[in-house]
Amino acid sequence: MLKGAKGIIPFKEELDYLLLKYTKCGGFPRAFYELMEKGRIREETYEIYWNWIINDIAKLERSENITIGALDGILKNYCTKFSLSSIAKEVEIGSHVTVREYLEILENLFVLRNFYTFDLNKSRVIFRKMRKAYFIDPFILHSVSYKIRGVPFEDEAKIVEGIVVETIARRLEKLKVGFYHNHREIDVCFKNFGIEVKWQENVDERDFPKVNIKNKILVSKDEFDFIKEKNLAIVPASIFLALL
Repeated sequence: MLKGAKGIIPFKEELDYLLLKYTKCGGFPRAFYELMEKGRIREETYEIYWNWIINDIAKLERSENITIGALDGILKNYCTKFSLSSIAKEVEIGSHVTVREYLEILENLFVLRNFYTFDLNKSRVIFRKMRKAYFIDPFILHSVSYKIRGVPFEDEAKIVEGIVVETIARRLEKLKVGFYHNHREIDVCFKNFGIEVKWQENVDERDFPKVNIKNKILVSKDEFDFIKEKNLAIVPASIFLALL
């Protein structure tokens, strides 16, 4: 990866520009054209993709209100681990079983991806512990936020984390991929790799959690470095995503 990253560093400014556009419009052509041609995405466009979700929910004879509650819980806990019970309590859904059912439905509808705890010792995913949920496209995240909160999702760092995690999960769909948490947390783990996303200024080796894992990648905003003694690569997000 480092060799490839060095090769495209001269294109970082252009890649950063494209990534920032992607954080707003995702992979949906209508949203992209509106953003590029008019400088903003119309309310109607957010509504179109929200209605797509709700219409599919209606076809499955499921509750729109419970769907909104579950999605509201995801927005409140975006990029943060949670239990099904905590979501049920937070948004007043009757049972954690109901929350699980709706999150599974939303995953099957390609709205979001459930992301589970990774056991570093056994290199496997644990489905019964804490989980996260990431939207499969940032524009779906914005459409849901626009409907529930009245504005697109505003935390750029979390949007980028969601993009990175979802891209890795797609690229490595045949592997067991999850996140690690104990006293420290790593955003993505698989085999003997750990990837941490830090979309912020002034990233360095201290921003990677002190966890015993062989290969480490810190996805930064701007910094590029390799700390050989710690086997830690620091790679800008736009470069990292381009290489995937």
